[in-house]
Amino acid sequence: QVHDFLWAYATNGQTDQQLFKSLVPVVKTTIREYDAQELANIAWAYSVVNASAPSLFNDSFLNACLEKKAFTLEGLGQLHQWQLWQTEELQSKCRLPPSARKKCRDAFASIVPRPLAMRGDVISELSHMGLTPKEEVFVKKGNYRLDVVVEIGVDKIRVGIEVDGASCFAGRSPKGGIILKRRQIAHLEGIRVVSVPYWEWRRLGKYRYNKQAYLRALLGLIDLDKEDELVPH
Repeated sequence: QVHDFLWAYATNGQTDQQLFKSLVPVVKTTIREYDAQELANIAWAYSVVNASAPSLFNDSFLNACLEKKAFTLEGLGQLHQWQLWQTEELQSKCRLPPSARKKCRDAFASIVPRPLAMRGDVISELSHMGLTPKEEVFVKKGNYRLDVVVEIGVDKIRVGIEVDGASCFAGRSPKGGIILKRRQIAHLEGIRVVSVPYWEWRRLGKYRYNKQAYLRALLGLIDLDKEDELVPH
């Protein structure tokens, strides 16, 4: 099934725009056959890949969505991200009615991910570096949440820090949801988002010097290219 392929491909962080655009005619011919979750998966997958498809996402697609009554919380959240992509990133006029947009937006905002235990460790090290980290920051424009936000330099440039566990990656590459989140937050709020992957944090061991040097490099406060600059574990 093409919709399953699109969802799986995007979920694993594969972003081949030409491939997605080439499949638009196939998706269009069976749009009325998809159930609510399949429609949400298609919309979300194209959003992740950032493959503009105006011949797919039009009044026919909107009507197909509005005819379905069985959207899950996840599906509504996916449609919210798709709507952000359409209206904010692409400046498209393809949009759900206000009541439906609100329903999707509220559903997305209600999904609160469980933080990793190591987030507290990251926040502690940021504080010891003299920064003032803000935890679980709500990004109003897109209803996203960031694990941590810090302000850097005299201009107080905001940087978002995501503490990412194994579920955020396919191998060592970010999954589609992470790609979409970072891109949309950057577009909506102008916030650069950086990641602290679980395997990189673990390799730093228990030494505070290692952790703070890593965070300084991540935030662009120093250059740290050589692993042997770290204190041995």
